[in-house]
Amino acid sequence: MDNYVVKHPKNVAAWALKPKTRPVVVGSAPYASPPKGHVGIQVIDVAVNPVDWKIQDSDFFKLKYPNIFGLDVAGEVFEVGDGVEDFHVGQRVIA
Repeated sequence: MDNYVVKHPKNVAAWALKPKTRPVVVGSAPYASPPKGHVGIQVIDVAVNPVDWKIQDSDFFKLKYPNIFGLDVAGEVFEVGDGVEDFHVGQRVIA
């Protein structure tokens, strides 16, 4: 299936600008269409996982900064990358 785009929602993120710092900064984030085999999700709700704040409080993983912590989301597929057959635009998903 070719890429199918409904629209790109405003893309924002809670950025950690450097290790071991709080608070995070909420601001615009770059958007890239999903690569082959992936989907774009319009996030409706997010969750904070205890691992997220533990990672934020340490520099154990030596992450690149700025960084966006957390991947727990619920929303709707708004774009599908090439080769995606199991999901469709408008489908409700959790990740």
